[in-house]
Amino acid sequence: MALGGGLNFYGFSAFFVPISEEFGWSRSVLSGVFALSRLEGGLLGPVEGWLIDRFGPRKLMLIGMPLMGLGFILLSRVNSLFMLFMVYILAITVGAGLGTFAPAGAAAANWFVKKRGRALGVIMSGVALGGGLLLPVIGWWITRFGWRHAAVAAGIFILILGIPIASIMRHRPEQYGLLPDGEQPSNEIDDSISHEKLGAVNSDPIAPVEFTARESIKTSAFWFLGASLSVRSLTTTGLTIHFVAMMVDRGFSLTLGSTLLGMVALISVIGRLGLPWIGDRLDKRYLMAITYVVMGISMVGMAYAQHTLWVFVLLFIYSVTYGGIIVLPLSLQAEYFGRYSFATVRGVMNTVQTSGMLAGPIFAGIVYDLTKSYDIAFMGFGIASFLAALLIIGARRPKSPYRIGY
Repeated sequence: MALGGGLNFYGFSAFFVPISEEFGWSRSVLSGVFALSRLEGGLLGPVEGWLIDRFGPRKLMLIGMPLMGLGFILLSRVNSLFMLFMVYILAITVGAGLGTFAPAGAAAANWFVKKRGRALGVIMSGVALGGGLLLPVIGWWITRFGWRHAAVAAGIFILILGIPIASIMRHRPEQYGLLPDGEQPSNEIDDSISHEKLGAVNSDPIAPVEFTARESIKTSAFWFLGASLSVRSLTTTGLTIHFVAMMVDRGFSLTLGSTLLGMVALISVIGRLGLPWIGDRLDKRYLMAITYVVMGISMVGMAYAQHTLWVFVLLFIYSVTYGGIIVLPLSLQAEYFGRYSFATVRGVMNTVQTSGMLAGPIFAGIVYDLTKSYDIAFMGFGIASFLAALLIIGARRPKSPYRIGY
């Protein structure tokens, strides 16, 4: 997670300005590269999810990690916009999808039930730590040696660490004679596990209720959750891609701008760990709605903030809410639809979410190209966050699927 988050999701923002300056490409064009990479994730997400549920995370990670590492090495050889599209989308993005976020999240959802929110929070904190620790290094390396050398170094780093990490991943505890949460096997628990596979009817938030991907998309909860994530992604992906560029425009150095975005990632650990812990005790829908509203306020405030201190304060607030809103939907999805098809359902959800990932970076890039400022874009991010709060309220717990023979 740290490799995917620090070098791909956050790392691309550090490459944003130097690539734009070297080739003379506009920021809306470069935003389109990132946006189309999200489209790839949306189109292949269901397939990647099904492969993870079918073959387990380890096999997919052993394919994805080398592909992402090779992609960064190839990035150093880019000399045209078409080549940038091909390398970033087909190698780096596909590799990250197969090797980091989806398989790691699926493994955590399968190994934990009662403390799933906290487990996913710890897993997703790896993304934040990667951004906080690796992004400043990338920014420094680009400033000192150039973005092409930094891309090669990132690729080698992924290859050295990624493959050994992938080799120790495990899919489900039942495959090793164990149960989620470290529970001790007994006849009663074994019966509950068999019911979990069939889809037991129970209103307990941690009950073994299981939906297939097809059953999930027939529920209103799936679409309300997906719509809220799509609108939220407009804000978070837009800010992540353009933040360093915005800081450079406001007089910060590239290294400092990269460091500040790294701080966003590090501070988000508070939300990634704290809010899911609260979510394991309260209704996650309302907690997510409150988080969206606070995030929206921080975005509107950042559009108007001129003093550096206020920028830092608002950035801190955004970071905490951003961290929580990354993890809480994963926990809510597992609570509503179960764990046996977690990756497949997540992949279909990513397809729904893709529109926001596409719109956010492009919207901010167009706003900047037209106004030479990001103020209007941040106002739009705030409005999007408020809309996401309304949508998540509609994501009520679905009724358990009825199956003949149960």
